[in-house]
Amino acid sequence: MNSDWKSQLLSSRSSKNLSLEECSEQTKIPINFLSSLEEGDLKSLPDSVYTEFHIKKYFSFLEVSSESCLKDLKLNLTKKIFNEEEIKDDEKINYFKFLGKSNGFFIGMFALTLTFMTLIFFLSNDKDYSKDKNKILENIETLEIAANDKEQDYKDIVKDDFLDEAGSKDKKKLNEDIKASNLIKPIEVMPDKIKIIVSGESWIIIEDKFNKNLIYELMENEEQEVLGYRPLIFKIGNPEATKIIINNKRINISKISKKDANYSYIEII
Repeated sequence: MNSDWKSQLLSSRSSKNLSLEECSEQTKIPINFLSSLEEGDLKSLPDSVYTEFHIKKYFSFLEVSSESCLKDLKLNLTKKIFNEEEIKDDEKINYFKFLGKSNGFFIGMFALTLTFMTLIFFLSNDKDYSKDKNKILENIETLEIAANDKEQDYKDIVKDDFLDEAGSKDKKKLNEDIKASNLIKPIEVMPDKIKIIVSGESWIIIEDKFNKNLIYELMENEEQEVLGYRPLIFKIGNPEATKIIINNKRINISKISKKDANYSYIEII
């Protein structure tokens, strides 16, 4: 992790003769956040949409570039997500290994028990071992014949389903149904046109059905247009300063937003 930005923060705050408490009071950023930031402990920072915003604000307050710090923050977040996915994959692998071993054990025990009971049944009814052996072979042949008969009956039933009243296949109708099914085309889904207008300052996150971040940034007195597929998820830091327009129709944020500790959450289905 690059420590240059950390030393720059400490040097700038010292040159301005400011304490952490004074910085927290003037920037309205929690002192625990500032303390972790100056110590370079990015792992302890909260997973919030306002984390990047606080970092930018504090660096700007001390007149230091935040670019290196934000790069380290994104790298730390990427490693955290990768580790969580790796743990989940390990848990899945261990579960399926256990499941496979358990299934193999129970199947083996069932087959062994069935074989043992079959031998006892046939051996207990006859004294002559050779007769028992012949009967076992006869029963196996009978089972094979019965299985073949069942398979033939199934084929006959399936075959009869395609026969008409006269007993012949209606090939023409079947071909017409196949041609008709080939003519059916999937309905093309058009993306929504989304326009975001921010008057002032607001953190904006927009995700579509493919979990793609259409917008993920702090907007200041600007507007952007993007295309996305529903359902659409909006996370708005400052809804009072934000307008959402979908397909040239403005969305009333105040009626459909769900309040969170750090932002308003909106879902468009």
